[in-house]
Amino acid sequence: MRLILLLAISIMVFASEFPQIFSSAGDDVYKSMNRYNHIKDLDIYKDRPELLEAYCMDANATMQKGFSLDKMKDDPETVFDKNLLKEYARELRLLSTQNDAIISQLDDDVGKLYKEGDFESLKKINEAGFILSTPMMVDLKKYEDKKELDAQVKKINSIDPKLAIIPVVKPSATAEKPIEKPVTAKKEDTKPVKIESVKKAIVEEPVAVKLPVPVQSRKSKELQYYEKSLVSLKEELYSLRESQEEDKMACLNDITAINYWMIKVLENEKHACDRASAIKQMKSYDKASAKSCGRSSIRYVEWHGRIKPYVGQKLFEAEAGCHK
Repeated sequence: MRLILLLAISIMVFASEFPQIFSSAGDDVYKSMNRYNHIKDLDIYKDRPELLEAYCMDANATMQKGFSLDKMKDDPETVFDKNLLKEYARELRLLSTQNDAIISQLDDDVGKLYKEGDFESLKKINEAGFILSTPMMVDLKKYEDKKELDAQVKKINSIDPKLAIIPVVKPSATAEKPIEKPVTAKKEDTKPVKIESVKKAIVEEPVAVKLPVPVQSRKSKELQYYEKSLVSLKEELYSLRESQEEDKMACLNDITAINYWMIKVLENEKHACDRASAIKQMKSYDKASAKSCGRSSIRYVEWHGRIKPYVGQKLFEAEAGCHK
């Protein structure tokens, strides 16, 4: 059964927290940014800064534009620039599309973390404002209870080792992982239980063996995202060609090329030579986009962040594995 990840609903949002202009679209984009900022440093995302890091950076830059537009709208002495308004609306649409793709990926990642028993990461995701499925919340509660119990056992044993409170591993009928249960000496026993004898009993207890769960490759999901992104960029490029906006078209040409070669990089994960060649092409178009788009442009910053993990160590590894 597919594990569904639902977004938490904020109880109260202050009026000044996000821009008022286009708030119906912007609020969701900026709320997601705040949530992603709390989980972007999890281990599962350390090698994928282009997923959450780039979104948070872009969303924050767009949010500042929104605040500026709010001030312009409320200032009677300022001439309101409709072109800036259109650009802001376009950026919100792109961020909204990107946010939908991230939520889909996050749903898969949460399922993977649950199967691997990484409840520390699941706890942080839940605390960031995402609601986990009911089975996840039940097992997360069990994990927290067990963690608290272990801490109590450790504290008691450190005070008086003769109490011999030692966690015993028992198979559980409801949870995937074995649950530890404290064992103490019986009340009628007059002699303290020796720790060595209890440890021997623990070894003889049947232990539930958890078989490794096959992990779904995240590359296929990344590939789908960039394939959709390429279609969107091509449509935008086609519109620009009709309007003959040469400056924007040059920038978008380079970005579209980066997207194309990113797909080739992901498709050739097991083919070192082709992968190295694709990374070099991507690096070349990144350099070109720095001029055509401008280093301070949101688009350049976004895509430069996306390819950054590939043009260093991963390029070195691909070249090292290429034997022609």
